[in-house]
Amino acid sequence: MPVFALPNIFTHKNLRYYIAVPLVLLVVGLVLSTQLTLDTSLSGGINLVIQTNATINSQQLASHISSALKVASPSVFASPGTLQITIPNNQSLVAAENYQLNFYAQLSNYTALNLNTTSLQNAIHSNPGNQTLLSQLSASASAQNATLLGMKSQLDKELTSLTPFIGSVKYNPGDVNNMTAVAQNAYSNANNAYHQKVLSTMHSLVPFTTYSLQDVGPTLGRFFLGQVEDVIIGAFVLISIAVFLIFRSWAPSLAIIFGAGNDIIIALGAMVVLNIPLGLASVGGLLMLIGYAIDTEMITAVRILKRKEGTPEERAYGAMKTGLTMTIAAIISFGMLFIVSLVEYVPTFYQISGVVLFGLIADIITTWLGNAPLILMYKKRHERV
Repeated sequence: MPVFALPNIFTHKNLRYYIAVPLVLLVVGLVLSTQLTLDTSLSGGINLVIQTNATINSQQLASHISSALKVASPSVFASPGTLQITIPNNQSLVAAENYQLNFYAQLSNYTALNLNTTSLQNAIHSNPGNQTLLSQLSASASAQNATLLGMKSQLDKELTSLTPFIGSVKYNPGDVNNMTAVAQNAYSNANNAYHQKVLSTMHSLVPFTTYSLQDVGPTLGRFFLGQVEDVIIGAFVLISIAVFLIFRSWAPSLAIIFGAGNDIIIALGAMVVLNIPLGLASVGGLLMLIGYAIDTEMITAVRILKRKEGTPEERAYGAMKTGLTMTIAAIISFGMLFIVSLVEYVPTFYQISGVVLFGLIADIITTWLGNAPLILMYKKRHERV
């Protein structure tokens, strides 16, 4: 049925019944989103894409990878001619990276203490016999030695964790520069050895010649995840402030924020169904979805609350026709991109288009059965008052 021939659903007396539909989808989205996984860009790990024409049993291949590499729950996504394999962090490498970070923290303390010790020695040279300076020098030297022992302890633990990849490594415990070089090179060499093991394992399981390997350490993954959380929270905070400044009332502002939040949660649930992990690409899709959602909901709120022609129901109906035209055009565009990404298997396009496509479908339901009725009920109550 053409958009212009749609009945005016806002003339119904009990608009609150409409709101049950987006609320049900909200609950479904919340339940599904608990099963959402992070991709390697946010959780760390290896993302391996290989080109192959071999017939693959994804579950069986994932089981073989888990057994060979001793990692939990690798995932395999197959499409024509391509396999995307996500391999979680190797726990020995994770432990080694943490020990290495602790080593560098101890090294920073050691450097500061060494500088303090040198400064005190120079002061004593100018003022020999000063008991206060001598006491401070003794404490600083003692702390420096303790820190050196701490560095040695962390380096020993790092090298022990890396033994399966590079074997036993010797170092000079009295040479800080040597210890630092060993700490850095050992992890780098172990990481390279692990990459070679991953590739050799895959060669033994699947015939391929072309591949792409991306590796993100757990520390960098945690950093990216924190940045993503800050960006999304910041986006909602800024949008909330802007909407409130426009309408100067909490009710329509909350209705608009509810609509955008509902779209995001439903999209997260759809990501679980579509096997789309939360990563930098899908987060980009979520941010685009926030923009689309706010756009349609602002159109609705402005027409109902700010304009004067016709009744509020007629203005809501006009906003729905405009909003549906915009949203359906976007759905067609992202639908085509989604289909192309499935056929050609372009993971980034698949994630972005999948998130936005199903988020826009959710936006139709949320905006016209949730957001618009809420604003209409607010408008009518406000007029009565």
